[in-house]
Amino acid sequence: MTSDSLLLDTVERLFSELLTPEYLAGAERSGAGEFLALAGEIGLDTVLVGQEEGGYGGSWSDAFVIAEACGRHAAPGHLPEIMVRRGMGESAEQAERRSGSLPLPAGALLRSAQMAGAAQALLERSVRYCGEREQFGRPVGRFQAVQQQLAELAGYAACMQAASRRAFAEVQRHGMPAGEDDPAWLAVAIAKCRCSELAHPVTQIAHGVHGAIGFTEEFGLQFFSLPLWRWRAEYGRHTDWALAIGRRAIADGPNATWAALTR
Repeated sequence: MTSDSLLLDTVERLFSELLTPEYLAGAERSGAGEFLALAGEIGLDTVLVGQEEGGYGGSWSDAFVIAEACGRHAAPGHLPEIMVRRGMGESAEQAERRSGSLPLPAGALLRSAQMAGAAQALLERSVRYCGEREQFGRPVGRFQAVQQQLAELAGYAACMQAASRRAFAEVQRHGMPAGEDDPAWLAVAIAKCRCSELAHPVTQIAHGVHGAIGFTEEFGLQFFSLPLWRWRAEYGRHTDWALAIGRRAIADGPNATWAALTR
């Protein structure tokens, strides 16, 4: 799954420069209006709108870039939802007004990318903190127990990224699933199930290696851990998706399930 490198550079530059801890703290009080306006000015909300209709004309791989970056940079507001609704033919005003909810598969797909991004942000901050924080005369990141925890966190974050990317690639190939019989449904279900399941160990390890400072408002870890806890239940908990995946596997049989997972 490839995405537009220019889009990737634009998103990273805008999000890195704008979404500072100070800005995020202010956005909690004043709302996401400024961020959404800037995102709209450069067309991030029209990535899934065809060029013939005045949009960016991008793909679902481009949509993954935006949704994942929203999670990784703790972007305020509902830009991913607005992006999808614009792709469904709604105007900017309609999309923003109805951004609070999406059809189940689309919402689950977006949440998987946002959760993968937030997990990556927690990993990066944990590695940096453990390299800077010293205890007993050396960085805490040199202690074997801490290294083990960071390795587990890195594995979880990579798993979430891989599952979500696969789901976006399947939607790009087959279209957004409407039901369990549609080709891309299984990949979307697995992505949301796995990302929701891993939200707990990811936040547990990140806050554990940070210690008490990770719970302070000034440190900013909550901009990623709190959304993860919220997103894991939105558009289906991991147990809901696991049951649905199990029913699908039983109905299809072992050979069909294995073929679907490895194609």
